[in-house]
Amino acid sequence: MTGVDASITATVRILRREREKRRHSLSEFESDGTQRLITLNREETVMGRAPDAHVSLSSKRASRQHAFLRVRGTDCVLVDNDSHSGVILNGVKVHSAVLRDGDVIQAADNVFVYHED
Repeated sequence: MTGVDASITATVRILRREREKRRHSLSEFESDGTQRLITLNREETVMGRAPDAHVSLSSKRASRQHAFLRVRGTDCVLVDNDSHSGVILNGVKVHSAVLRDGDVIQAADNVFVYHED
């Protein structure tokens, strides 16, 4: 038996579909039933009790800079700032997570619903 040397040439083309840019927002339902809509139009949005926080948390359980919402490309990432009471996402305590439309965020006594359009 004689050995045969064979080779195959192949071209592989990988196409990556880019996601469209999205608008990110939060809605919060107040105790009187009204809805507050918060547009996340910054690269980083601060949630907290501090007077200069972009999303104000009135609870005494909230830290001054409780959490951050960071827009990275087409995603919005929720990051707990090592707050005492933590951040709850869809019922689970998290340190950080990429948000998806309809996610429920609890920071101290405030509850928000995340939206992407």
